[in-house]
Amino acid sequence: MLEKTQSTGRMFLGAILILAGALFLLRNFDFIDLNITHILFSFPSILIFVGILSFLNSSKKWFGIALIAVGGGMHLSHYYNIEFSAFILPIILIGFGFMILVKHNRTAPTHIKTEMGDAEEVWDDKFDVISIFGGSSKFINSTAFRGGNITSIFGGNEINLSGCKLAEGENIIDVIAIFGGTTIMVPKEWNVIVDVFPLFGGFGIKGKRDPLLVVEKDRVLRIKGVVIFGGGEIKLI
Repeated sequence: MLEKTQSTGRMFLGAILILAGALFLLRNFDFIDLNITHILFSFPSILIFVGILSFLNSSKKWFGIALIAVGGGMHLSHYYNIEFSAFILPIILIGFGFMILVKHNRTAPTHIKTEMGDAEEVWDDKFDVISIFGGSSKFINSTAFRGGNITSIFGGNEINLSGCKLAEGENIIDVIAIFGGTTIMVPKEWNVIVDVFPLFGGFGIKGKRDPLLVVEKDRVLRIKGVVIFGGGEIKLI
């Protein structure tokens, strides 16, 4: 299923690039109206494009849907005389506000000192982190870690998993980074697989393992998601 999702995302990106090249070529030879390319490569259309990529490559479908809704709303407001700032934008902001309240309605966090500085200590088997125009640092404690979600938009996150033990089977951390970045620190003996879809960005693994180190084969941490004009890395510690 994961391979099918990644393949779908790449097919969509390839189709978009072919369409973009064809439209520019047709425009240069005056076969199409210039306004068509302005519509397809406008900011609202880019939001829709990024939203579709996020929807195809991430388990957090709400984020892709939100970007598609914002881009679609901006197009509607422009071409059908709907007041975006007076009607559509407030509804979108209210929806995001409710989402944040529901996801982050919890007790006040504790903090501990780590090599990365002051970090929020989280005692849970899963986590959900959203950073928009800001950053966060978290130290996760768990005896059966099962993954989590990381969203970085014009911001950054540092997640330290050295206090965790992986649960059996496959455990997934879903990453979305748009003009942002994420650093995830994991024990060297973990079996880590990176399946992040990068667009004008990158995501990789840093650090070396001892050749004699035994990697846990029955416990897997899979990093998946999409990185757009951003980056991230897995640090083996």
